[in-house]
Parts: sequence; structure tokens; C-alpha cells
Amino acid sequence: MSLRFRADIDYLRAVAVISVIGFHYGIPGFQGGFVGVDIFFVISGHLITRLIWAGIHAGNFSFWEFYDRRARRLLPALYVMVLGTGIGAWFLAAPDDYRMFFESAVSTVLFSSNIFFWLQAGYFDLPSVGKVLIHTWSLAVEEQFYFLFPLLTVLWSKRFRDPTTRLSLILLLAGTVALCIADELLIKNSAPAAFYLSPLRGWEFLIGGFSFLLERWSPADVRWRLAMAIAGALLMLAPVVLFTGATRFPGFQALIPCLGAASFIMAFNREDGRPIPLPFRRTGLFLGRISYSLYLWHWPVFVLGTVAMPITWAGSPTAITGLLACSFALAYLSYRLVETPARGRTAWLGIRTSGLIATAATILLAIGAAGILQRGFPDRFPQTAQRMLRYTAATMAPLYGAPNCFLEPDEPFAHYRRSECLTPASNKINILLFGDSTAAHYVPSLRNHLDPNRYHLLQLTSGNCSPFVDLHHDTLRNCDALNATFRRVLRDHGIAAVILSAHWRNYIDLYGSSDTSKFDAYLEATLSATENAGIPVLMFGPSIEFPGPLAANLVRYELTHLPTGQMLKVTPASFTADTHVAALAGRHRNVQFVSVLAAVCHGHTCPLTVDPETTLVWDTIHLTPEGSRHVVQRLAPALDGFLDRLHPAPELVQQTGAPLGPIGPVLR
Repeated sequence: MSLRFRADIDYLRAVAVISVIGFHYGIPGFQGGFVGVDIFFVISGHLITRLIWAGIHAGNFSFWEFYDRRARRLLPALYVMVLGTGIGAWFLAAPDDYRMFFESAVSTVLFSSNIFFWLQAGYFDLPSVGKVLIHTWSLAVEEQFYFLFPLLTVLWSKRFRDPTTRLSLILLLAGTVALCIADELLIKNSAPAAFYLSPLRGWEFLIGGFSFLLERWSPADVRWRLAMAIAGALLMLAPVVLFTGATRFPGFQALIPCLGAASFIMAFNREDGRPIPLPFRRTGLFLGRISYSLYLWHWPVFVLGTVAMPITWAGSPTAITGLLACSFALAYLSYRLVETPARGRTAWLGIRTSGLIATAATILLAIGAAGILQRGFPDRFPQTAQRMLRYTAATMAPLYGAPNCFLEPDEPFAHYRRSECLTPASNKINILLFGDSTAAHYVPSLRNHLDPNRYHLLQLTSGNCSPFVDLHHDTLRNCDALNATFRRVLRDHGIAAVILSAHWRNYIDLYGSSDTSKFDAYLEATLSATENAGIPVLMFGPSIEFPGPLAANLVRYELTHLPTGQMLKVTPASFTADTHVAALAGRHRNVQFVSVLAAVCHGHTCPLTVDPETTLVWDTIHLTPEGSRHVVQRLAPALDGFLDRLHPAPELVQQTGAPLGPIGPVLR
């Protein structure tokens, strides 16, 4: 089944892949480059719709031929990338990361990596070698589309031999709009699902299908075609420049680049007269040809290369240039030595290519299963390094109160166990720990420090949820409910005090990028609510934060002795945030501020380890159990002083004739 070559499609592939690479590599001007994936989806929708309907109308469409061509097009290059990445990760990945790599590799071979990474999405996750295959989620979405769409199209052809009839187009449009609305609605309740799951991305492929089905209505006049191409280019490129990681996405926002890609394609549907010029045509077509291999290799090269190089180099223009050059070199080799031969041959040495692909998949699955069963082959590292790396998101989350008292951002508030986490004890002094994960990481040590016969610790915490009672959160699923619950707890007067902690440095960046006025107003509202309720507050300052995962960087230094630059020093912005938050706390009579940084660090030098095999934090900011205990020991004088003030002094009781109640005198 032969179809005419479309130069504009290859050119569009180049736009998409360069956008994604620019975003992943942090190149200025590409902060919205993630929309390149959506452009790829539109391209796939156009090509697959065109291919299937051409076969149906010619009367020779074959499911076997379709899937055989897709397999030869996608899988050999993918399998080589997975194998090469696994070899590189052997030397660089911590055991838990390497185990996750094998899990993701298995899911990639089984066309389900989007589901795997959706299920793995969590607040404690950091970019790591364990997620070096995360970019394959989009390939899984495409592969799932390929499984279902041909069957649905053939069934559709039984009813609509001509898919461009009015009724057919109206029904297809209705389905596209419905899926887009569902995607938008789900962002609030489950942003990862809206991002990763193929049914909720299906409308993007359908938009690509429309760019083919509307071919007869595509303009023929070169002036209209040029206008449509320019409009499409602007709709694609504007999000690349203007969108950011904070943009509500995909949903309705994804319509912009998708409609831009469809408009660009339609501008070339009927190129009967003078062709539309493509800027940098030769370069664009070359990049378009290698775009698949370039997409496959750019992220593993970036992750493994960044981990392998001296930390002082990471992120520098020289390092980025070198990684880009390596990505392009591997992509070209993959295109010439793997992609092109596999696409052009149905057999090799008398063996069908499909059989070779199935054999390769079986071998990769066997290797992946072995890596999972061997827990990432921890014996690659010395025992001390294994101990240093023993804490992970999976082991720490339960200690922080998950899943009942500590929620992840994507969890509904219904998962919070109020009866277990927020019910006061009638015969004890009830203290509420309120905040995000940097409040939750104090749970083990606070429970150990507080006398269980006198104090009852309540917990109201959620990852990445700023404890700002007046802030509406668009994408965090439980944060508004969490803050509303805090207001109700203050009104109920069932608690004697609040311990407040949050990732203050991060929230200053989020809500006060140009100035801190918004952050100040949000924090003031929370502190004023406690003051109006007459509840004393012990407010912990910013936690000790490092630029990269502390345990992994220490192990890497011990094994390689490569320079670490600033990676083993506390983020300077934390000290600035500490001073700023302390000043805000000082405006409220009921708030006692305690600086974690001042209590634990000497100047700007902070401890890295609690003992020779245990770091203070296990990622960049979250305390290990030993680290939590160490910090609370340093905070003990301030903490004990705060607790003492919760008890009415005997002489005050004698003078007034009555106790002061559970709150006690306000704190300065």
C-alpha cells in the first residue's frame, strides 16, 4: 500500500521533536516544548487514518500487514534503545532505581509504560535513572491507539463507506469533543490520569484524522494555503514559548497546538499548484527522518549523561551541547543501522522480521524479569553504599503517615481517615501537625518525643499542598478540602496547639516569583486564622534542602571521587526564605517561630549524614527517620518550651480562680 510522500509531515515531525528536546534539556524558549508530544499524536492520527482508509477504499486493507508495518517501524529501534540504556544504567543506577528501570522496561515491551508511569506518579518521585524510560509513555499511547483504531475504523466503514459524509463527520466530531471535555474535567480530579491514559488522549489522534478526512475542503489557492500554514505554525510555536510546567494541561489547552498541527497539515493536503516554501527545508526534512530515533535517545542520553558527568558540569551550556551532539549521533546511527533496514525488509537471512522482533521482545522480558527478581542487582555496590541508599519513597511514605494521614497530591480527600488522624483525645493535650510533606517527615520523631500520656498528636498533611487557607488550588486534588478542614478544626476548639511546617522556599518561588506579596498574603491569612481562633502555633522554618538527591550524590562521590560542586551544599534560597518567613511569623502574638536551619546548621554549613551509613535526607529535602530524630533533638529546647506554655501555671490558676483552658497564654 503506497502513499505519496508528504514533505510537510517530516517537517512537522522535526518541529515536534525539537520542541520536546528543547523542553527536556531546559533550553531557554522551550519551556512549553512538551506540546511536541501532542503534535506527534496529531501526525499519527493523520497518517494512520490516511493509511487505513486508503486500504479500505482499495479493498486490500490487511490487519496483519498493518501491524507488521507498525512493528517494523517502531519496535527494533525501541528495543535497541532499551537495551543500550539498561547497559548504561548498570554502572550508574542505584539498586531501587535499577529495579524500577527493569519494571519500566518490561512495561515498555508490553506497550503499557504509560500505565506504569501513571501508577508510579507520586509526590516523592524525583527525576532519576529509574525513570530513564519515562518518555516511552507517549509511544505506549500510540501503540494502544494502533491496536484499537484500525478495528474501529473498519467497523465504521461498514456503516459509512464514505467517512466524509455529514453524519459521519458530525458523529466523529461529537466523539472528539466528548473526549476532550473528559480530559479537561479529569485534570482537577486526577491530573496524571488525564496526562498518561490513552483514552483521554484519543481526541488528539482524532483531530489528526480530521486533517485527512477534510482533505476535499482543504484550500487549493496558494495564498489560503500559506495563510493556513502560518496560522498553524503560530498555534504550535506559541505554546512552546508561552506554556510552562504550571500550565493546566492537557485538556483544553492542548487544543491550541493540536489545531495548529492539523491546520499546518491541511495547508499541504492539496498542493497542486505553487508549493509552499518551508524554511530550512533540508535541515527540517533530515530531522524529520531521524525524529523517531532522536526522540528515543535524547532522554536516556540526558539522564545517564548528567548522572555520569561531574556535577559541576551538569546544566552548563557545554554539557548540554555535548549531550545534544551525542543524542544526534546515536539517533543517526539508529536510523541508518536499525530503523531503515527493519522498515525495508520483511525477512532477514530467511527469517521473518516479525519473528525476530518477537524473539527480541522475549529476551528483553526475560532480562527485565531477572532484574526485578534480583531487586536491581544491589551487589553491584559496596554494603555501605547499599545502606546509604536504603530509603526510598516506598519505604518512607508509611512513616510519614501515608496512606491515611498523609495524602499524595493526586489522592482524593476521601482517602483521609479523619477518625484515625484528626479525632482529639479527651484526656490529653491535642496538638495538630499541619502542612505538606515537610511537616509529615517530622511525624516519627515527634511521636517519639511527645509524652504519650500527656500529648496526642493529630495529623493533617498532604504532599505539595501549601497550608494557605485562602488559596484555591486548580490541579491538586485534595488541597482545598485539606485547608477547609483546618479552618473547621480551628473553629471546633478541639486542639490546644498547632505545629506548622511547609516547603516555604518552594511556595515563595511559586507565589512570589517577582515579589513575595502573594506568598505573604496567603501565609498571613493562615496565621491570622489561628490567631483569631486563639490557638498557639509552633512554626518550623524551611527544611534543609539540597539541589539534588543527597544519598545518591554521596554514594556517587564515594565511588568516583568526581567533584560535586554545590550539590552537597544546602540550597542558598532556603536561608533567604528562613529570614523572610521568620519576619512574617513575628507579626503574630500566637506564633513562635523556630529556625530549623539555625538549630541544625553552623552558618550555611549543614550536616550531610547522621551516621556513616545514613544521610540526613533521603532525597533532596525529606528527612530519613534518623534525620528526623536528629533535627527534632536540635529543636527540643524550643519544642519543650512551647509545650510548657500549653499548661496553665499554678500561680495563674490561684490568682484567677480558674485554669486558662487548653490554649494557655499566647506566645511571642
